[in-house]
Amino acid sequence: MSRPQGFPPIVRTLVFERCAGRCEICNEWTSDIELHHRRARGMGSTRRPETNMASNALALCHMCHHGRVESYRSQAYENGWLVRQSRLPAEVPVLRRDRWVLLDDIGGFHLLEAA
Repeated sequence: MSRPQGFPPIVRTLVFERCAGRCEICNEWTSDIELHHRRARGMGSTRRPETNMASNALALCHMCHHGRVESYRSQAYENGWLVRQSRLPAEVPVLRRDRWVLLDDIGGFHLLEAA
């Protein structure tokens, strides 16, 4: 049995609708949206179903994906753009467009109260 290799089409659609053509970090309009796994799939993918759910996905511009998330990993973990393997993505707050939210698996998000 093969393992899922990425976000299925329905999840991709949900995340693209959630982002509405804007990067979920910098909020800039972009034509180069890349889907980012907040909790990495790992080498050879994973059997964990939440890995390819909408709560584990961010739609990012190329600059944020590679220039912020992948280049500044400590900050990315602090901001919820990356999630540790021991955590469930739906339970880890993420800094999305300067607001703290929890992402859900139906393509939405829930604002969190300010600290």
